[in-house]
Amino acid sequence: MSDTSRTDGSFKLTGRHVFLILLSFFGLIIAVNVTMATLAAGTWPGLVVANSYVESQRFNERVAAARVQQALGYELAFLQADDQLSLTLTDADGQGVAILGGTVRIGRPVTRTEDRLIDVPAAPSGTVSMPDALADGLWVADVALKLAGGRVWRYETRFSLSEGK
Repeated sequence: MSDTSRTDGSFKLTGRHVFLILLSFFGLIIAVNVTMATLAAGTWPGLVVANSYVESQRFNERVAAARVQQALGYELAFLQADDQLSLTLTDADGQGVAILGGTVRIGRPVTRTEDRLIDVPAAPSGTVSMPDALADGLWVADVALKLAGGRVWRYETRFSLSEGK
C-alpha cells in the first residue's frame, strides 16, 4: 500500500476526489432538472382538450362555422378603464350588436392561476361592463356570446394591457 499523504503540502488527486467531483457535478445537474421540471409541471397544465381524437372530428364543422362568422364582419374590442373591464361587439358598420348573454373565459397564456370565467349579461347596445380589472401583461380571452336568432358568436384573442389600458 502506498501512502497518499504528502508532507510537502502539495495536493494529490485521488480516486476518492474524482468520485466526489463527479458525484457533485451530476447531482447538481439532476437537482436543477428536477427543480425545473417541477416548476414547469406546476404552472402549465398541458391540457388543451380532454380528448384530441373527438375534437379532431369536429374540426371541419368549426372551420365552416368560423367562415360564416367571419363573413358577418363583427369586431370585438376589450377596454379597461377605472378598474373595470368592458367588451364591445360591433358589426361591419361600427354599430353595436345586441348581446343576449354569454361567457368570457380569460386568463394568462401560460398559467391557469389567474383564469376566471365571467358571465356576460344581456346588453342591447353591444357593450358589456364587467367588474373585473386585469393586471398589466398578456391575456388570452375565449368569448362565447349569444346573439339574436339563436346564434353563438365565438372568438379567441390575445391582448396586452400596459398601465391598465
